[in-house]
Amino acid sequence: MRLKSVTMSGFRGFAQPVTIDLDAAAVIVSGPNGCGKTSMFDGVLWALTGSVPRLSGDAVDVVSRYSPTGEARVELELQRNGTSMRVVRRFDGAMHLSLDDGQRDAIMGAAAETSLIDFLWPDARGAAEPSDALSRSLTRATYLQQDVVREFVEADDEQKRFEVVSELVGVGRVTELQRQLESSRTAWTRATNALERDLDPLRSQMAVLEDRLRRLTASDAAAFDESAFDRWATDVERLIEGAKKTGVRRGTSEALDRVLTMLQTRQRQEERAVANIERLLAHLRSPAPDAVDLEPLRAQVHATEAIVTEASEQLRVAQEAIAGERRRQAELRDQAESMRALAQLALRHLGHHCPVCDQTYDEAATRARLQELIGSETQPEGQLSADVVQTTAGRHEAAQRQLATDQAALRTAEQSETARAQWDLTRTSLASDAGLDVSPSLEADAEGRRADAREIVATLQQHRSAGEQFSLQLVRRAEQAQRSEVQEQLGTLREDLYLREAERDARSKTGELANSLLTGLRGASTKIVTEELVRIGPLLQRIYATVEPHPSFRAVRFLTRISRGHGRVWTTVVDETAQKTVEEPSVVLSSSQLNVLAVSTFLSLNLAIETLPLQVVALDDPLQSLDTVNLLGLADLLRRVRASRQVIISTHDSRLADLLSRKLRPVVEGDRTRIVRFDAWTRSGPVVEQFDVPPDMVPLKLVVSA
Repeated sequence: MRLKSVTMSGFRGFAQPVTIDLDAAAVIVSGPNGCGKTSMFDGVLWALTGSVPRLSGDAVDVVSRYSPTGEARVELELQRNGTSMRVVRRFDGAMHLSLDDGQRDAIMGAAAETSLIDFLWPDARGAAEPSDALSRSLTRATYLQQDVVREFVEADDEQKRFEVVSELVGVGRVTELQRQLESSRTAWTRATNALERDLDPLRSQMAVLEDRLRRLTASDAAAFDESAFDRWATDVERLIEGAKKTGVRRGTSEALDRVLTMLQTRQRQEERAVANIERLLAHLRSPAPDAVDLEPLRAQVHATEAIVTEASEQLRVAQEAIAGERRRQAELRDQAESMRALAQLALRHLGHHCPVCDQTYDEAATRARLQELIGSETQPEGQLSADVVQTTAGRHEAAQRQLATDQAALRTAEQSETARAQWDLTRTSLASDAGLDVSPSLEADAEGRRADAREIVATLQQHRSAGEQFSLQLVRRAEQAQRSEVQEQLGTLREDLYLREAERDARSKTGELANSLLTGLRGASTKIVTEELVRIGPLLQRIYATVEPHPSFRAVRFLTRISRGHGRVWTTVVDETAQKTVEEPSVVLSSSQLNVLAVSTFLSLNLAIETLPLQVVALDDPLQSLDTVNLLGLADLLRRVRASRQVIISTHDSRLADLLSRKLRPVVEGDRTRIVRFDAWTRSGPVVEQFDVPPDMVPLKLVVSA
């Protein structure tokens, strides 16, 4: 199966229709980045599978923003052994697919999807998602996308690699069956465990019924004394108001339960009454505070307060008299001091004439008078009677002490009176709680009421005990009637438990069989994949060596094993000289060397598996992944590959395009190499130039110049 042509319109970078002739052994697509080379490869993939995995997965993303019709359309022509198939896929909000082989009417819709799978890869028909299986085979062994070159050897985990190889070598359906069996086994085991858990309540219920049956069998129904029950019912109706309305004489368990509840309620009421009386008697037997007449004490306090007031007034008057005398003495001292100062001043200025009026005077007499004034003493302070002041102060202090004593006596009496009132209030409250009136015979009345209440409590307790016995007898008599019913329930439960346990055992055997099947499937699929990878191994090694490998790690191998019930695949590199094996190539290979390994793995799977949907090797711009030296080796490899595979390769480097055009030129009659050149991109799409590489039938010769 090879590609003849692809026509795209409204798809990604192709707004206007563009048809590209792919009917050649080698197609070299060149042009600057961003001109639509990758969109061309995506268009082929989308036409065949309806999706482009490296994109978001939303179909609307493939519609060009400049599409004049608002839809994406890709028409792909395939050819196999002279038979052509035209595939048209378009998206206008909904996905449409049609197939036309030129021999019958075009096939549309779901039938077209099925027919396309049959035409391309019949093995995918049994897959859960045939389109996904087809897409995995194309993207892992036919079309190597430039941005996911290393995905198989680096991004995919070991289990994912195993599933990819399984799909390619033809055991993908076995792997899917294994997953379905695992999922079904998990659900089966979960249901079996749930069934086992459901057995526990049945076993518990059966144990309860067996125990109940033993008790019913072991216990004999006691004779029910009807006359004793009637006497008891009569006493209860007399003791409990409303007991007659319960219909207790009918002798039913419900009526007995209601009457027993009423007896219990009445007993608790009487017990509370006894407790209240006990508290009342304890209070009555506690000493009551003495009554005190407060009026004399209050009168005494008032009289003492009057004496204190009078003494305070007398003391104030005496203190004011002392203060006045002190002020007068101070004025006399100030006056004497002033006279002495004037006399001293006049004595210094004394002469024959007065310095003020210039009159003559008796100088000797004046001097003697001034000397007398200077030498005179200040008049002593006047003294109040000490006895009067002391007597007044003493009387005031004594009155205050007496007032404090009288006030303390009044407070003590008031507290005693308050305690007496509180005692009386407590007595009244307790008597009310006990249903008694306060009277001189209160204590005797309380003792009599307590004796009556205790007797009633004892009577109620006796009737409760008797009633409980009657109730137990009724229950036992009813249990005896239920024995046959319990036996029947137990028999039904045993049968149900037996059937459920048998179902559980059968499910467990089925689960064991499923485990055996899974183990066999895992072993078979791993064996097939391992054998296929062993077969592919030498081809992988030759390709890897052709494209200039690592200077030390020159060997590459596939490694398979089963881990946790799943097959796993590793691509390992080996230094055979130093006997070193690395299962994670990324730790020893450079980015370019890792890309070489990825391309080598891709080509080995493509060339070794004959059942691929397309006999095509499609490489999208490998120059961005490989070094120049590696590209030379790749070009030589592709020259040999073109004999068995249609080669489609793109590059943004014009020099590499020229190299490839020489390496992949036609060398036999009827062979064809096609150049597709993208020169620029506009809103209408890329500018495309297409032409054939001229054939060169003369092989190259090495010429050595002298």
